[in-house]
Amino acid sequence: MVTSPKRVEFVQLALPLRTDKLKLLVVIVLFLLVAVSDPGMSSDSIDRVVAVVNQDIITESELRQEVAQTQRELRAKGQAIPPLADLKVNLLESMIVHLIQIQRIEFLNIKVADEMVMAVVNDIARNNQLSLTQLQVEIERSGLGFEEYVEDIRDQIAIRRLVNQEVARKITVTDQEIDEFLIQNRDTLPKRPTELDLAHILIAVPADAIEEDIAIRENRIRRIQDEISDGLAFSDAAMLYSDSPDGPEGGRLGWRLNADLPALFVTAVSELEVGMVSSVIRSPRGFHIVQLLNRRGGEENLVEQSRVRHILLVPNVVSGETQIRQRLERIRQRILAGAPFSEMAKLHSQDQQSRARGGDLGWLSPGDRDGEFEKVASELAVGEISTVVQTGAGFHLLQLDARRTRNMSARIKRSHARQQVRTRKVNEKYEEWLGEIRDIAYIEYRVAQDDL
Repeated sequence: MVTSPKRVEFVQLALPLRTDKLKLLVVIVLFLLVAVSDPGMSSDSIDRVVAVVNQDIITESELRQEVAQTQRELRAKGQAIPPLADLKVNLLESMIVHLIQIQRIEFLNIKVADEMVMAVVNDIARNNQLSLTQLQVEIERSGLGFEEYVEDIRDQIAIRRLVNQEVARKITVTDQEIDEFLIQNRDTLPKRPTELDLAHILIAVPADAIEEDIAIRENRIRRIQDEISDGLAFSDAAMLYSDSPDGPEGGRLGWRLNADLPALFVTAVSELEVGMVSSVIRSPRGFHIVQLLNRRGGEENLVEQSRVRHILLVPNVVSGETQIRQRLERIRQRILAGAPFSEMAKLHSQDQQSRARGGDLGWLSPGDRDGEFEKVASELAVGEISTVVQTGAGFHLLQLDARRTRNMSARIKRSHARQQVRTRKVNEKYEEWLGEIRDIAYIEYRVAQDDL
């Protein structure tokens, strides 16, 4: 992926030249011009430019790197690798579209703070039951540098913000569209998904372990399983023996949707009663045993709702992230000093829909807002003001007004329908928007497809 494209720069030196030196210089310049423009020259001697995209270029070495990385990823997933010629053409097009989006991000001065990037990287590690160091090892084992991986995450976050700003924010879903979706999909709408509260113990097996080492580790987890059967608390066993980062917390994974858990875990606990421990599970990471702490789901959807107000500020070309954070912090201090949150929202919030209501978003159910927004709101006490919160929409201050529990079966179905319709409309508009920004970009292919 092109994260730091090379730029073409020309430097002119105004120096007096003798005639003979001038002739020599002309010969050198002509040679260089021929060398750069001749696609037949060896790629070992010159890194050819394969495409020009506005003010940036994509080189042959960058394309080769992208091809190699994609081939590694496909092999790791056990998927078929397309013919090399087709793969190069498709990846070059993807790189061009990616680069155009990065250029748009730079033009709009969309910045992603290091803290935000590392928070996402840490979430990825945690969701894969890895420490940050273990994640780095896995990334580098796949052939990708960890710093490059982190910058790729930064690009993905920035593109998500760009799409939210340029596309998603402009999408609306009407009640009529929701009603039509519910009618057309009444037989396929999901019930409330099952959630599981699990704890696990991992005995890690290195990727290059020999059979003898694997057998030793399998025996170790079976001994742990026996100790638990004899009365050792699962949480104590996790703290004593588990190689997982959550071992010190008793191996607790917390409540997660089935879809967010490894399929091996879901299958292993499918027939268990609450409190029971699974048989030994073998995964690419090693050997596991899992305890089912609780299970919930079904038709009745008791949901805890939050009544939240917010003040939203969005970075732009004039005011970057730092200025927006500072401005919100000043507003927060005024609120803490006694200014009503609702009045500050009416004066400052850039959310046009809630601004007139003093920032009141109404009763929010899980899934209604960005994950970070919900996380912060869920941790607030009634009446408490949050610190500055960053989401895909911008930067917020939150105030929790109240909480309540409601049976939301009907509303959850409508919320699911709304999300499905919105996702479809955003995807359609995103493809249209990509075509528009690509059409106005200057794109020059320097190498024919057959010569890539």
